[in-house]
Amino acid sequence: MSTTPSIFKRPRASYTVAGGSNRSSRGALSVLLLARGGRFYREEQLQELAGLPGVQILSVEGPSPAYDLEELARRHPSIRFLLLRAPASPGEKINLGMEEALSERVLVLWSDMREEGGSLASGLQAPQRELLCQVPRLKSPKGEVLPSILVPAMIKGSLKVLPWKPVQEGMRSLYPFDYCGLYSRRRFLQLGGFDPWMTNPYWQKMDFGFRAGLWAETIAWHLPWQFAYTGEPGGEDSTPDSSYKLFFLKNMAVRFTGDSGLLPLSRLPRYALRSDSGLLDSVKEFREVRAWVHENRFRFQGDVPSLLGRWEMPE
Repeated sequence: MSTTPSIFKRPRASYTVAGGSNRSSRGALSVLLLARGGRFYREEQLQELAGLPGVQILSVEGPSPAYDLEELARRHPSIRFLLLRAPASPGEKINLGMEEALSERVLVLWSDMREEGGSLASGLQAPQRELLCQVPRLKSPKGEVLPSILVPAMIKGSLKVLPWKPVQEGMRSLYPFDYCGLYSRRRFLQLGGFDPWMTNPYWQKMDFGFRAGLWAETIAWHLPWQFAYTGEPGGEDSTPDSSYKLFFLKNMAVRFTGDSGLLPLSRLPRYALRSDSGLLDSVKEFREVRAWVHENRFRFQGDVPSLLGRWEMPE
């Protein structure tokens, strides 16, 4: 019997809630914090966020928070803390936060970031844009602007993602750098969120970004959002692994027929030969993804070659 789980039937990560009992009002913005690192700037960050009028604050913690969560919830009763019972990928955490969010606009940040230049207050006054995600300008702890715009390209037959610094309003990005950005909750849920079976953050973001592009959604940089890291952002592992296999089948292997997407059966032999799952499990994986592509076939507005061909390279 195959032990490969059904990739589209993963149970939702379980969690408990502390604080934030008042959930009756729908504000202009929900801020979703992903806990990371120590608590050196944490108190200051939470105080600043809690002071914003009409803003819902959600913080995803755990499963082993590095501080007394009950004490933190007592000091900040307006903030809703979601304590995971088991480890979860960043994308899973965001999926949970989107379900808890009350606002249409959801700003995703890490707990080791701080705003710059009053960008949060300015952003609340900015006109809403019909985008899946607006990515912010990000700075290093030394104040250097990071190359946080990700541009896909096919170079010598290999897919590459090239980092650029945000220099022009409206620059498109393949995916949100470090998951950070102002998301449209409605568009996020319609897209299906982040794939919970992808445990590798790099391929999870790649899958999200390519699915967004293939389904005609837009991720781009717009002012005035600007944040700085208080510590150096960690590196990423782009090694092909089990998450890459799902990314490949759901995106790279899909062909556009003119009005819909299709995962051709002709892709199966090559996939089975290169997969490390074994023949039976490889066939099962392929059939499940093929059924998912068929179910969503009319959402596809192109395939990867056509998406890359339309992408404008920054100047």
